[in-house]
Amino acid sequence: MKFNYVLWLLALVIVNSGWYVVSQKSATQEINRPGADFASEREASLSTLIGDESEYELEHCFDSVNGGIYNVSLQLVRESEILYEWNGTTDSECISFSSSTKEGKITIFTEIEDGVEATANLQTWPLKSAMLPGMMIFSIGTVLLAFGETFFRKIIASRLQKVATESESSETYSPNVVQSGIWQDPIRPV
Repeated sequence: MKFNYVLWLLALVIVNSGWYVVSQKSATQEINRPGADFASEREASLSTLIGDESEYELEHCFDSVNGGIYNVSLQLVRESEILYEWNGTTDSECISFSSSTKEGKITIFTEIEDGVEATANLQTWPLKSAMLPGMMIFSIGTVLLAFGETFFRKIIASRLQKVATESESSETYSPNVVQSGIWQDPIRPV
């Protein structure tokens, strides 16, 4: 019986570890990338499962196609509020900006000159806010399943015992049934 508890504890750890891994996964939205049609204005959505604050990370790189140095700028706007603004050149390194804001639509404005390849990705974590409530729900569900299994095993065992008792009692009260092996005495003519 104690081994059964160890297995359920292991199941609890596995279920919660799985939920932790899933809740930490990011969803990437490509804003601009080399080889695709460039858009100076793109909409993206920020969403979360629980709450109204959504974490995001904007990563952007600008590369010159012909080796020149060009001016570039990027702006992240939500309902006419500027959340992030960057101005630089194609000589700059890739930059990551992380923050959080209310869920909803955001717009990324990108200005580049000819001869520039833009790469911009927006990463969000929609399940991150649901990590602790999810762990609580999965833990309670696993514990209920463990005790439910024990409960149903006891019910099944009592029913099997009841059936066995009934079959034993029916065998003792039937006088017509002869308890013998498979061999019987030969039948002789009279």
